[in-house]
Amino acid sequence: GAVLSFSCRDSCQAWCQIINVSESRSPLLTSMEGTGNETNWSISMPSGSKYHLYIGLALAIGSSIFIGSSFILKKKGLLKLAERGVTRAGQGGYSYLKEWLWWAGLLS
Repeated sequence: GAVLSFSCRDSCQAWCQIINVSESRSPLLTSMEGTGNETNWSISMPSGSKYHLYIGLALAIGSSIFIGSSFILKKKGLLKLAERGVTRAGQGGYSYLKEWLWWAGLLS
């Protein structure tokens, strides 16, 4: 396919390779201006896409918070057991199953 070069406003340059060309025109592309070497594209976003952007952003941030807090709670539970001097899981111990902080991290 063809390779197109795009120039951004902040002096960045992007390359796009066209793999499959169809007859229909994309609803996102509203105008195209250009000369022989440089092409400027105008892209408009549908009104619902900003809503989807915010939903996706909230889901990404929320999942990061839950995964991070889960890891921290489990680690705190294991450190609490290590202070007591019990046998670690890697050495055949299973006392972490009796630790409520480890279970809180697992279930969160």
